[in-house]
Amino acid sequence: MQLLDKYLIYSSVFALFTEGLTFHYIIDWKFFYIILVINLSILAYKNCLVTNKNLLIVFVFLFTHGIIMFLIHRNPLSSLLSQLIGIIISSFYYYNFIKIFKTELLFKVYVNIAFYVALIAIPMFYFNINLFTPDRLNGIMLEPAHYATIMLPAIYVAFKKESYFKLVVILITVLLSKSSIGFIGLLLMLIIPILKIKYFLKYSIVVFAILGVSFYYLYTQWMVSTNENSGNVIVRRVKQTQESLDAIKTGKFKDYTNLSSYALLSNIFVSKNIFFHYPLGTGLGSYKHEYEKVYPKLSPPQYLVKQNLSKINKLDANSLFLRLLADLGVFAILLILYFTYRSYKVFKNDKKVAEQGTFFYLIIKLLREGHYFPPEFYFFVLIFIKDFNDKNTTYS
Repeated sequence: MQLLDKYLIYSSVFALFTEGLTFHYIIDWKFFYIILVINLSILAYKNCLVTNKNLLIVFVFLFTHGIIMFLIHRNPLSSLLSQLIGIIISSFYYYNFIKIFKTELLFKVYVNIAFYVALIAIPMFYFNINLFTPDRLNGIMLEPAHYATIMLPAIYVAFKKESYFKLVVILITVLLSKSSIGFIGLLLMLIIPILKIKYFLKYSIVVFAILGVSFYYLYTQWMVSTNENSGNVIVRRVKQTQESLDAIKTGKFKDYTNLSSYALLSNIFVSKNIFFHYPLGTGLGSYKHEYEKVYPKLSPPQYLVKQNLSKINKLDANSLFLRLLADLGVFAILLILYFTYRSYKVFKNDKKVAEQGTFFYLIIKLLREGHYFPPEFYFFVLIFIKDFNDKNTTYS
């Protein structure tokens, strides 16, 4: 393998982990964008860039739909263009990159880099370097949830490939992130295999034991006195979330609603309102503008208003699914149906280990983190929807 190819492989895969690497020179620069521009130039120089008709169809649809909806709703056109440019550049580069070097090799490199990122994250955690909060690990990523999410495919593939040392190291760091969304991803890794009959007996005992212990723990602690500041943290969060669910219908929140519950539920309320009023969507990049129109219907907790946090996640809806639902309307439902169909095909084939690993990232991404082009997103999306190890270059 040529030195230039090695550079392209390792820089492009490392770029997946660079959301937190920025520097300021006149303006703020993201390391990811610099890698992308340089590597795109190298592929263009080597005459390796090709277009894909399926990607072009998606781009044309997003542009056409966005233009129509932005003309109807009178939101700034710059929001559409900025999102569309980011999506096109990121997906176009990673399509060409994966097409050249293939999924199998790139996922092996991804797991190795994830392992070294995890090794670095452990001393960073204990020496309080770049911590999002004092007791939660996030390594070189911006937030613990982001760290846990990007590590999920590596955990799954390391387990399937029997790379147990790497598995243990990466898993420990995800546990140290204390990310609830990361724990959901790990739980899904336990549950998904039992959907296959041949694995049911092998995994069901472990899964049901974990679920049983969890429910028993909540049951024994449920009646213990708690308030918004004291008591068992897990039970307090569950109770507060349960009591706040009515806010999805009313938009009115109790004063003690915690920030994470408010962030999710308030954006569900906003997205629901946008979808029911505009079932065809309001256009890519429109969410933050439509949020402002719905916000007066919300009654957020006063402490969040005082802290200027009552519009938390206004830019990304707290969830990719919620943002897609608001921006694309019923077309987002069609995307989810395709995702479900593709997931069935991927897990039906035991050889598609990398593709299966990306599923856990994507399902968590749909639940949280509503940005359209974080560094790692299209690397995982394209591997999930396309078999790059085949000689055939059309979508499978």
